[in-house]
Amino acid sequence: MKLLFVSNQFPPDSRGGYENLCKEVATAFVDRGHEIAVVTSLTPGAAAVKEETPFPVHRVLRRELEGGLKSTVFKLLGERKASEAENLRQVRRLVAEVAPDGVLIWGMWNMPRAVPAEFERALPEKTAYYLCDYWPSLPSAYIQRWEEPARRKLAQIGKSALAAFFLPGLRSEAPVKLGYKHVFTVSDAVRSLLVQKGVAIANAQTVYGGTQITEFLQAAALHSDQPGHLRLVWIGRLEADKGLHTAIAALAQLRPPDGVEITLNIYGKGDPDYTAQVQAQVEQQQLGKRVKFCGVVPRHEIPAVLAAHDVLLFTSEWEEPFARSPLEALLVGLSVISTTTGGSGEALVEGKTALTYPAGDAATLARKIEQMAANPALRSRLAEAGRQLVIDQFSFERTVDELEAAMRKICG
Repeated sequence: MKLLFVSNQFPPDSRGGYENLCKEVATAFVDRGHEIAVVTSLTPGAAAVKEETPFPVHRVLRRELEGGLKSTVFKLLGERKASEAENLRQVRRLVAEVAPDGVLIWGMWNMPRAVPAEFERALPEKTAYYLCDYWPSLPSAYIQRWEEPARRKLAQIGKSALAAFFLPGLRSEAPVKLGYKHVFTVSDAVRSLLVQKGVAIANAQTVYGGTQITEFLQAAALHSDQPGHLRLVWIGRLEADKGLHTAIAALAQLRPPDGVEITLNIYGKGDPDYTAQVQAQVEQQQLGKRVKFCGVVPRHEIPAVLAAHDVLLFTSEWEEPFARSPLEALLVGLSVISTTTGGSGEALVEGKTALTYPAGDAATLARKIEQMAANPALRSRLAEAGRQLVIDQFSFERTVDELEAAMRKICG
């Protein structure tokens, strides 16, 4: 097959797992003999981006939001129509030049709906969607920017005035209708939540976003317990919806078993204000000797990082579509304590493959950590059951198999 993959962002310009999964699937398709080209947005400093992919990446699409508030104002006052017209020109050009058998559309947040609509117009029977977040239910990025509060109280005064000017017109615009003829969702929860919000995808097929098995299983050989020490690890974006603040609050409430030291290593980066907030929280709770901020590590180092710990804390407090980090931790031999928001509960089940707690409930999370600290046998049982579940049901190979079979059918 000759396919176009379309994504709002693409590594190294990436916010998280969605874009990385897109790259991994594209690479796997090429390995299986398919011809892939990726269409994505212009990357700031694109000239400096060195492509390391076995397929062409066309960074030609223009996002709705680029830069700060001033840039948004200028775009709405004069550049928006020309920018969106250029997007349509690029879509038509690439469809004509590549002549794909089909199109697989990934994330489209911060992209005008006219972009996927133009692919549907060009290839109405052969355009498919793989939905790994909730962008079809969201308003335009312009509306979201004006509706969100400013970070500084003084700045909110000016922003409110500008919002009063721009929002009525933006809200009155007729929405671009998308057909969603062929849709896959990364979890049952994503399909359910989108349907609840009025997106017409009730017949979507669930294709779980599986994880690479081999590299994480190999890292399991590096994992070993340290008697008297429970090593917790947290990996993700440092933003409020990921719930790191709840993990810090839980550590402040711990009553660990006698002779057991409990520490937490944090990997990732994100919103500077939120990062400063949780760092201050650590200081206020006098947890500096037990909590360490380790920054970002390259993707290929994650297996070894996990192997140096005992328990992954997955504290997400939003409707997580389907996270891969808990699956990876289970493969390495860690046990997991997790919320079950969104699709997480489809793999992480209390007492079977993980310990779970209600999102935002620091007291319950503290008790679950204590339970893990007091019972090494429980940790081993949960990790082993979780590992087998991931191998059986949530492998990356299975993800590629299912998407490949579906796209073959769509492309005829």
